[in-house]
Amino acid sequence: MRKLAEVSLVVALMAGSAVAAADSSIAGTWQGKMGDVPVVTLTVKDDHGKLGGTAIFYKIVENGSGPQVTGKSSTDMIDAKLEGKVFSFQTKGPQGELSSYQMELTGKNEGKFKGTATVTGGGDAPEIRMIRE
Repeated sequence: MRKLAEVSLVVALMAGSAVAAADSSIAGTWQGKMGDVPVVTLTVKDDHGKLGGTAIFYKIVENGSGPQVTGKSSTDMIDAKLEGKVFSFQTKGPQGELSSYQMELTGKNEGKFKGTATVTGGGDAPEIRMIRE
């Protein structure tokens, strides 16, 4: 009987964590694309209000036959926070430099992502529409 009570407690705790993540306005996997090409994927975790996760940035090249992914890099989010409808975080580059990013929530499962990026030929990085999967 004690074993059944322990198993029930573990299941209840796991279910409570799943409900908390489902209720989070930011937790989940967010995908940003330009056309059909992935540009950024954010996996955001909300552990009772402590935000974190990973960001995957895709290297896109345009060689005359349309944009193509030629590589990707994954990095942990630093100082992730949600203030109102703006989710922000930083990442650390290979030389230790910090880059800042933000996503403005525009709907329950939609947002606009902006941040630092290298754009061949110069110019600002485009704003990317994000969808929570």
